[in-house]
Amino acid sequence: MIGKLIAGALAVLAAAAVTVAAMICLIKVTTITLAIENLPLRILAVAADIILGTLLLLACIYLTTRLAVRILGVGQAEFPPLPDQTRQDAPPRN
Repeated sequence: MIGKLIAGALAVLAAAAVTVAAMICLIKVTTITLAIENLPLRILAVAADIILGTLLLLACIYLTTRLAVRILGVGQAEFPPLPDQTRQDAPPRN
């Protein structure tokens, strides 16, 4: 029990550290991108920055979620049962 709490706390700290590191990298790259003098090259660099930055942040979210699922062990949970099928002539429930 204590081990799971410590692992959960470390997962939260690791998630925060990875996300902050990604944001620092993105800010640094954005400032470098905006300093480019050539306009077509700057437009290309800004587009690449947006696409790669989005992918980087999505990867951070995926990795931290995956880590939390592994630590908490909810990946082996049973799928909840589906609700009973209603008859076609039954009025809709609102």
